[in-house]
Amino acid sequence: MSEKVKVQVFGIRDGASGGGCSCGGGCAPTATMGEMYDDFVRFIEYSDINEKVETEFIDVIEDSLEGHEEALKLLEKGYGLPLTLINGKPRFYGGISNEMFYDAIKKQI
Repeated sequence: MSEKVKVQVFGIRDGASGGGCSCGGGCAPTATMGEMYDDFVRFIEYSDINEKVETEFIDVIEDSLEGHEEALKLLEKGYGLPLTLINGKPRFYGGISNEMFYDAIKKQI
C-alpha cells in the first residue's frame, strides 16, 4: 500500500467556524470546529479510502504550532479557521465539507 494521505485541520476545538469559507458549505455553522472535524473523521472511517487517510486536529490555542510553518503563514495572513492542509499543502479554510475533502483526498491517492 502506498503512503497515507495526511489531512491536518487547524482550528479551535470548541470554537465556531469563521466566515469567508472556501469549502463550499454554508458559512453559518451550528457545530464547533471540533464537532465538524469529528464528523469528517467518521465520514472517512466509513468510506472506501479509510485505510489510506491519516487525520489530525491541531488546536491553535491548546497545541504547539512548532513545525507547522505553512499553517502559521496562512493564519498570519488572516485565513479563516478551520484551515486544512492535505499532505502539507493548504487546501481549504473557513469550514469543513466532507465531500469536498473526500474528492481532494481521492486525487492524492
